[in-house]
Amino acid sequence: MTNSTFHKLSGPFEGDVLICDRKPIAPEVAAYPLEDAQRAFDRISTWPAYSVTPLISLPGLAADLGLGGVWCKDEGRRLGLASFKAMGAIYASVAQISELLEERTGQAINDRDLLTGQYQEHLRGIYLTCCTDGNHGFSVARAARMMGCGCKIYIPRGVSAAREQALRDEGADVVRIDGIYDEAYEIAARDAAADAGAVVISDSATREYTRIPRLVMAGYSIMVREILDQLDGEVPTHVMLPAGCGGLAGAVMTAFDQRVGGRSPKPIIVEPLSADCVFTSKVAGQEVEIEGDLETIMGGLSCAAVSHVAWPILSQRVAGCLRIADDVAVEAMRALANPKGDDPAIVAGETGGAGLAGLMALAGDQEARRALALDSTARVLIFNCEGATDIGAYRQIVGDARSDELGISEPVDRSAQMSV
Repeated sequence: MTNSTFHKLSGPFEGDVLICDRKPIAPEVAAYPLEDAQRAFDRISTWPAYSVTPLISLPGLAADLGLGGVWCKDEGRRLGLASFKAMGAIYASVAQISELLEERTGQAINDRDLLTGQYQEHLRGIYLTCCTDGNHGFSVARAARMMGCGCKIYIPRGVSAAREQALRDEGADVVRIDGIYDEAYEIAARDAAADAGAVVISDSATREYTRIPRLVMAGYSIMVREILDQLDGEVPTHVMLPAGCGGLAGAVMTAFDQRVGGRSPKPIIVEPLSADCVFTSKVAGQEVEIEGDLETIMGGLSCAAVSHVAWPILSQRVAGCLRIADDVAVEAMRALANPKGDDPAIVAGETGGAGLAGLMALAGDQEARRALALDSTARVLIFNCEGATDIGAYRQIVGDARSDELGISEPVDRSAQMSV
């Protein structure tokens, strides 16, 4: 084990935590340069669909957990979709396709024109493709539908039937693979390499494929820009970061380091016990691909390998790395739906509750709390990564009556065109 202390949680929830030796900021490990983040903001902020998502203060939850404060960045309605993934996937799709069209036409391409289908004739034979556990692929499919090109999405066996149908409703050709996410990723990449019309929009990087994942992560950086504006100079002491391949975590850590330097919050990674590629890689001190079926209710975090672009910053700047059982995510979803005191309710899907789940697991263990300084002075940022993207699953977990009260009673209307 490299520069980490292993601790098995002894509180009410099952899990393990690594207390890591967090290294000083090193610009060379950033997931993307600051100018790329600025470029992403300059483009996305001009889209009419862009608006700042809520940063919700949860004092009742903070008091219940013995913390000085908790904020939740609610990404349940980002760019008209139900996940933060829209920020990265649609932006990377637009950036890649506009570059392709500029080469074909010799003209500058306007995002608004592209996203309203005005270049559809030029995109004949072109299709976007990726592997997904749900939210990333849906955002890619939405981008393809708006631009007027095709879309082919590969999903692993663990993706629910409801999420598969949502992809089909969005116009994607869906290929289900009898394997885990990373096996589906390999098949998608192999098929795309054999087809000149395929444009791969993946949020996970390998040594050979880094440009698009960096664009995706630069899109995610806008969340941190919004958070710092919303806090008006205040900076959280800690940030809970769910990690599948680590794209969100690496993007957020990079953005905080670039914008507030040494005041960056302590990042704590949260993963499922059954899909802990970041945890395992931290223990080994190098990128490790884990084995097993990776089955977890937190489907968006079901990845066997860390993104090659995210790993350098994850390897150096993480303060804690946590892996937890699925039942904690269930409790987090219910806690957000049934808030403490005057806190507002937040609709979070299974993956969306992961950040709070990790915080709840740590709060129940006194040794972990001390090691990570999660005390009455801690002001913790969590992300609601997704809303109720599987209505049936949400209602089963939260309960029909409460779901009805929260307006989660009908499938999300996925037929409406996003206005850009």
